[in-house]
Amino acid sequence: MAGLKGTKSDDFINAAKERGEAAMKDKQPRLTKLERAFRHAAIRRISQEERRAASSMSTTSE
Repeated sequence: MAGLKGTKSDDFINAAKERGEAAMKDKQPRLTKLERAFRHAAIRRISQEERRAASSMSTTSE
């Protein structure tokens, strides 16, 4: 979002992203829909990275 740097909407999105990622460890966080979407995306991204790391470990051990 380089083109939106410094705008009010960009600040709002960045704050929601930070709050959503910070709430990843909470079981039932109270978040807005935007924060919840960023939290969900971060959880999916981490689980994909873990799956890739596990699959690369299993292929290198053979």
